[in-house]
Amino acid sequence: MWKKIAIWIGWVLSCAALGYLVYRLAVYDNYAAFWQSFSEAGLTGYLALCTAIALLPAQLMIESRKWQTMLIGLIPVRFRDAFWQVIYGNVAAFVTPYRLGEYPGRIIELGAEDISSVKSRIFDGNYWKDWRKWLRVLLLHLARYAVWMIQLWAVLTFCGILLSPEEAIMAIIPYYFLITFMPSVPAAEVAFKGGWAVLIFSHFTDNIPAIAVAVTIVWMINTVIPVVIGIVFRSKK
Repeated sequence: MWKKIAIWIGWVLSCAALGYLVYRLAVYDNYAAFWQSFSEAGLTGYLALCTAIALLPAQLMIESRKWQTMLIGLIPVRFRDAFWQVIYGNVAAFVTPYRLGEYPGRIIELGAEDISSVKSRIFDGNYWKDWRKWLRVLLLHLARYAVWMIQLWAVLTFCGILLSPEEAIMAIIPYYFLITFMPSVPAAEVAFKGGWAVLIFSHFTDNIPAIAVAVTIVWMINTVIPVVIGIVFRSKK
């Protein structure tokens, strides 16, 4: 019961954030400044955008290492295989609510024999006792969040939203906290994220469209590109 209540509260808050985004975009009356911010991005802005794109392989490799570490005690997996399992997991997550298909999508890529091995060992208490392994998993998870933060900060810079390191930390950490725990669906994920971003980053800028565009660009880099890569390479298998 309490879980259902929490989910409903999450949906209400997410929808409210989305409504706030729509409202702020509707009443925004300085779209000329919005377009000007892109025309004046300059070398620094485009270098920031290139940095965000260049960090995509880094965050995927961090997640692949984390996944490989999580499989220790279940089955041995090469880093290359772990990488493609992460990619295909992103595809499965994209078409399922709450990204619920991500880990099942990865496990399916292990193969029937390995899946059976995972099922038989995951309930073994010894699998969960290796605290050093789970500490590495936690550190890798935090490292991936750090990369995401740098990417968002870089894209905000490209969109003309200049934040100091202190302001970036103050804004981006709560933003990622909110979008991590608030419910969403793949089809509207970027819109919900935009709502939360406007709620937080509007304290630092009045350029509301730039906030929405920045979130969309980060979403395309970290979600759409891996999904496209997964679909393309999956079709060739």
